[in-house]
Amino acid sequence: MSTRLAYEIDFAKELNEQQYKVVKEAEGPCLVLAGPGSGKTKVLIYRLCYLLECGIPPSSMLLLTFTNKAAKEMTERVKKILGFYPEGLWAGTFHHIGNLILRIYGKNVGILPNFTILDEEDSLQLIKEVSQKFSEFDEFPPPAKLKEIISFSVNKCEELKDIININFPEYSRFIPYIETVYSEYQKKKKSLNTVDYDDLLFYWLKLTKSQDIGIKLSSRFRYILVDEYHDTNKLQGLIIYQMAKVHRNILVVGDDAQSIYSFRGATIDNILEFPKIYPDVKIFYLTTNYRSTPEILNLTNNIISHNRMQFPKKLVSIRKTGIKPKEKAHRTGLLFSAGLIAGEAIMGVISAFLIIGHINLGILKEAPSWPGMLIWGYIAFLLGYIVLREFRKAIEK
Repeated sequence: MSTRLAYEIDFAKELNEQQYKVVKEAEGPCLVLAGPGSGKTKVLIYRLCYLLECGIPPSSMLLLTFTNKAAKEMTERVKKILGFYPEGLWAGTFHHIGNLILRIYGKNVGILPNFTILDEEDSLQLIKEVSQKFSEFDEFPPPAKLKEIISFSVNKCEELKDIININFPEYSRFIPYIETVYSEYQKKKKSLNTVDYDDLLFYWLKLTKSQDIGIKLSSRFRYILVDEYHDTNKLQGLIIYQMAKVHRNILVVGDDAQSIYSFRGATIDNILEFPKIYPDVKIFYLTTNYRSTPEILNLTNNIISHNRMQFPKKLVSIRKTGIKPKEKAHRTGLLFSAGLIAGEAIMGVISAFLIIGHINLGILKEAPSWPGMLIWGYIAFLLGYIVLREFRKAIEK
């Protein structure tokens, strides 16, 4: 059944030219590259309203975002514009939608509809139980680290052993045991009819790949709209592609110049590879910034221009001129400088103790000459510099 709005929205008045173009023309696979402060969420919401005005049933639309806060903001803005919430609309985070879908179709992948979702504490407790027999090994990963490794593997859609070798090489010697922990963890959850948050997505993807249910799910949603696409991971990207395989009306909005959740498996590749997956993609740009002054955007544009993996775009401000940004010493930089000096001093003291120790042990018969001391000092400096350089890299990440 179609649902038309009781009144017409003046989209041309509410949107700028770039936003209006997306709202009116985003049929088929569409990628919206939106800079910060350009109204990317606004575009999705008004696209939704436009589709409702065209008579598209709310129940055939899927609106996805990354965080609970963003999902709440989106649904509240829809209600504010329309004056009501469209009954039947599927909107929320990936995990929320995954939960709803598993309640309906989960039995097809061995999940009973009355399953319980494990919170962080419960999940850690289960992992602790199944990994207890390996705790006698020195440096075996604790439950929290095991959960991180497992979650990384699931969300990046990569083998556990590959994830460990590349991202957690310090645990490579424990790969067979960690694989056993994962297997036992999965069995334990199934016996208790429970799932963790990663399972909500893992089994959703599994459902989309099944012949009957996959087609049913994809046919159900005629339009799929995704916000904050730059924060999605490989697993979420695959889910979206599978869900859109029937109607192919998929609209994703994101910024290829920002992605802050890589530690959770988020990847900018979902944006960069979108045109490869959909060769007939329509690419839109939102470059009008409503938040920052021209001076700040000029600096931003200059910084972003050095990024080799991006869709080139230039942000333009509508605000009046402001204060030009000035370079200031960052607290982290000051800490690093102080740390470098301290590190050199510490390494110097260590080298002195080593020399004294070697003399006492009879390894050295006497204290080194001044040239020898300079060599020891230089080695200490290099060691301190290398350690602190890696420390700085970690901070900058």
